[in-house]
Amino acid sequence: MAPDPSFHTPTVVTILGMAVGVYLIRFAGLFLARRVTPSPTVEAFLGHLPGAMFTALIVPAVVQGGLLYIGAALATLASVKVRAPLVVSLLVGVGTVLAFRSVTHP
Repeated sequence: MAPDPSFHTPTVVTILGMAVGVYLIRFAGLFLARRVTPSPTVEAFLGHLPGAMFTALIVPAVVQGGLLYIGAALATLASVKVRAPLVVSLLVGVGTVLAFRSVTHP
């Protein structure tokens, strides 16, 4: 008779260990945030971190997508520059991709 594939002890132990590690890191961050006052330099760094992470995620996809995605990214940046709401900027980017695709792939 074959063993039950739904319970594999090393896999379960690994998943539980990773869950414990994630929650320890989260609670340690909350614990430190209440007890440590960051310097102005650290605060400035943390203020720029979301933009840097977003850029690191988006730029490779835009570059890999070629001229179509670069054009959509530029249109989206133009809408952000004129202070359009976030939803409008997203619609501009998606609309630009759809428009370019309809022209290049009829």
